[in-house]
Amino acid sequence: MKNILQIILITFFTFAISSCAKKDDSKTATAIPATGTGTTASGTISGAAQEWTGLYNMSWSGAEPSGGCIDNSTALTLMSVPTGTVAFKKQFIVTSSTKFTNSMQWYSDTTCSTLTGYFNTGYNGVEVPGSVAMSLTAGSGPTKPTTAAHIKYTEEGYGLMGNTDGTLAYFANIGLTLTSGTEMLIEEERPSTCYSLINHGTQSGSDSTYLFFGYCSTSYPTDWHSTDTVYWK
Repeated sequence: MKNILQIILITFFTFAISSCAKKDDSKTATAIPATGTGTTASGTISGAAQEWTGLYNMSWSGAEPSGGCIDNSTALTLMSVPTGTVAFKKQFIVTSSTKFTNSMQWYSDTTCSTLTGYFNTGYNGVEVPGSVAMSLTAGSGPTKPTTAAHIKYTEEGYGLMGNTDGTLAYFANIGLTLTSGTEMLIEEERPSTCYSLINHGTQSGSDSTYLFFGYCSTSYPTDWHSTDTVYWK
């Protein structure tokens, strides 16, 4: 997992919410999973002789923190988390054969027991056409596969929740006024299509399955990038 990714993702989410989406008050919900709409794993994404299913936690610098709960001080700073955040989880969740959610959750304790807010981004129209990128750079920390499948997907919308002064202020700073503890759903009005790389893999000394997921590009990348994300389960 590379540090630059954290900054770019936060910047992207801020831009997407403030300039490309609209609030849909009719979809405000309360009877939802604790971590929000779109965070219940279901179905399988398949293609290029691979399958991806379930929930994957982000790895920080090759580590596999218990339950995906990251309390690393450097990570907290680089992720630009809301005031009062002590730990966070970033998860890739497959929700159907054509959908997944990128979930960022904030917590007020080091064991991720007390949720203070979340920022979920849903994607649909997932396609894995079968084409494969070859001779990729493996790198280190962690080592990535030297091949990867092409994947494309489209932004669908966002689920947001804050229940502390810090998380509510975080959203207020990007122009959104939330009711404490109540999820706000926002539909993406001008969805763009992302082209990326995806692959499974393993790491020496670990029994976990790793998911290597490339950054969102306007065409299929030809190699791994510093802003790619590494997950595990």
